[in-house]
Amino acid sequence: MDSLRKWFSFSKGERVAIITILALILLLILACVFRPSRKSLTDESLHNLDSLLALRQAAIELQQQQQAEKSQEVAELHPFPFNPNTLTEEEWLQMGLTDRQVRNIMNYKAKGGKFYSKNDLGKLYTISEEEFAQLEPFIVLPEVSRGKNTKTSAKSGVSTGSTTAPTEKKAIPIVDLNTVDSTTLVELPQIGPYTAVRIIEFREKLGGFIDKEQLRDVKGMDDARFAAIQPYINLAAVEIRKVDVNRADFKTLVHHPYLNYEQVKRIVNQREKRGMIKNWAQLEELIKEEGEVNPLLEQYVKY
Repeated sequence: MDSLRKWFSFSKGERVAIITILALILLLILACVFRPSRKSLTDESLHNLDSLLALRQAAIELQQQQQAEKSQEVAELHPFPFNPNTLTEEEWLQMGLTDRQVRNIMNYKAKGGKFYSKNDLGKLYTISEEEFAQLEPFIVLPEVSRGKNTKTSAKSGVSTGSTTAPTEKKAIPIVDLNTVDSTTLVELPQIGPYTAVRIIEFREKLGGFIDKEQLRDVKGMDDARFAAIQPYINLAAVEIRKVDVNRADFKTLVHHPYLNYEQVKRIVNQREKRGMIKNWAQLEELIKEEGEVNPLLEQYVKY
């Protein structure tokens, strides 16, 4: 018994050493248990980081592609005298048009489309107004009949077919600015598809036209174009859509053509910190320091 007690009895220093070793072993076991979780978390973080980097790279590539397409679309053309009815695909490309534009033009011609006047080329959606302005002076378009051509015998010179009477020029319609659609607008002189769409979009943002002169605020509407269409437009009585300056949100207010960003900030700050706007005089005084105030704005707001 004494010999066993001798082997299994420890001094105080030995007990401390044993306890320390056991504690270290326990810490190592715990470290092994929890280590996979930390690794998994790290792997997940790295995976998320890789995803974010991939998204950022994709956004950069998309932006570069859009910039390249934009620069290609606005590139200066190199036109030469041409007949759009007989021009080949290679010649269109030689003038500087894109592959997409040339395909659209050739598809239009393949389906029986013809260019009877210079403006017919400008009415194609694939040709922008800026591009048409560069091409128009070079268009050489002989008189083309819209009906069937008279057939003449090569030997006798005698007509073998029926003669089609000259096609009457299509009358220019009189349109109401507040109800006309873009399809009818392109029938007006010097109005292409892009300008027609801009007029419609401006009308929607405005809430309706109350004066012909408001057309001058449409992007691309110069004096010559306005003078050309003025005889063919009128304004019927229409209820203008007004915007409530005390209740409309910031986005709605800044969307209006006659209010700029800083003016809308003043309006929102006024109604949130000092109270509602009561009349036109108060509104005009409030926003005139942030830019020119269009007097027609008074007819487009309510309180």
